[in-house]
Amino acid sequence: MRAQRVVADKGALFDRPIPDELLTPYVLKDGETSNRREIQRKYAQRPQNIHRCWNRFSLYLPELMYHDAPQRVFEMSTGHGGMLEVARYFGHEVLGNDFANMVSDSPADSSATHRRANDENFSRSVDDYGIPIPQDGAAKDWPYRRIIEAIDMPITLFDAGKIPYPLDDKSQDVVICMQAIEHYCHPDDWMLIVDEFCRIATKTIVVLLNPLFPRFKTDPDYVASFHAFRAGMQNYRKNGFTTTSCHIHWAEPLGFKLTAN
Repeated sequence: MRAQRVVADKGALFDRPIPDELLTPYVLKDGETSNRREIQRKYAQRPQNIHRCWNRFSLYLPELMYHDAPQRVFEMSTGHGGMLEVARYFGHEVLGNDFANMVSDSPADSSATHRRANDENFSRSVDDYGIPIPQDGAAKDWPYRRIIEAIDMPITLFDAGKIPYPLDDKSQDVVICMQAIEHYCHPDDWMLIVDEFCRIATKTIVVLLNPLFPRFKTDPDYVASFHAFRAGMQNYRKNGFTTTSCHIHWAEPLGFKLTAN
């Protein structure tokens, strides 16, 4: 059963081979191949990351897996940068976003998962791993910094729960947000985030949700908002974009692709 749930990420979906150049280990600037302890172990290995991201491109963005049609690809919360590595391999102009992890609920009421977008009362001095968060928002460090530097990936750091983002209107062709929007704010405001993606993008938006985190399943208001957002994404038709496909991940409809009208 588990194999069926994770086949979209781990399965051999198509016969198209992954280029060897994307499967070498991360070589960090200090010469080591290990990563900082804060990174989840499953995300520390480049071949696994690339395989997962190659599959996601194959499912959501097959039109980008060519070398003759370069586009501007921007990814929110890029993490290890695997999605952008695949995009860059095909000649696209790439840019990633990241910031401090703020999803821990210790101390109480300090998780970004329950704040409202642009919540002026939300403040953290350190992230979930003890990395300082400058109060001016100009973060200098984040958990995946060493990997991003090792693969020389361009990155812009800003808090995704505060809109508008520091990106110009229609400055990107494709906006990707994979398993990250839950970290930005309460699901009541996720649609505001998607509207912001529409402001930035010219062609395509891809949003992949996580399944409901176990600690949220006991919160009926959060659960209702989560399902309302999914329904809204399935029927999204505004800001010049329309939902053109929905995807099953982990045996649930969690992936959505929006295309410009």
